Amino acid sequence: MRKLTLIYATISCMVLYSCDFKVGDKKPDLKVKTVSSQDNTTLNGAIIKNNIEVDATGVKVNEVYLVDADYKPLAENTARVGEKIHIVIKMDTGWVKENGKSFIGASEKILTSAGRVVVSADDIFKEQELTGLDPEDTKVISLSAIITQADPGIDKFEVQFKVWDKKGLGEVKGKYYFSLKKD
Repeated sequence: MRKLTLIYATISCMVLYSCDFKVGDKKPDLKVKTVSSQDNTTLNGAIIKNNIEVDATGVKVNEVYLVDADYKPLAENTARVGEKIHIVIKMDTGWVKENGKSFIGASEKILTSAGRVVVSADDIFKEQELTGLDPEDTKVISLSAIITQADPGIDKFEVQFKVWDKKGLGEVKGKYYFSLKKD
């Protein structure tokens, strides 16, 4: 009888030890992926959050993630109608510098889950095409998406983005998905 009690107590401790208890923590886990060389050599070491699909050529990306309008990291890829959602791309190296300036372009397209384009911006940095940008400013790139109104039943969106070097071959492109919060 004593052996049976000891075995039962040991098994109970093992079961309780293997359980993951979270008390009072209702925040969803932030999905973080550190890219290894097995995944994609151009993104080796990059931290990719929010299930963002990203590819880079000719540049070194450090981190890619989503934030809200106050630049607070998003735990979930959701926003309300009229709320901005930003993708932040932190660069390590890669943009060509000419006369102490970087010349980059950026495009963004927002599609409904049915594939209908609702927003399309071909070159967000076109105004800086002749003057260029301070290379320090191009180390952190932020592109925003906002849905100002949505048809009934349309609540899931895909955002395609691309940032490229106008003087070199560097490019970062990808996509992420977000849905509208229900009120």
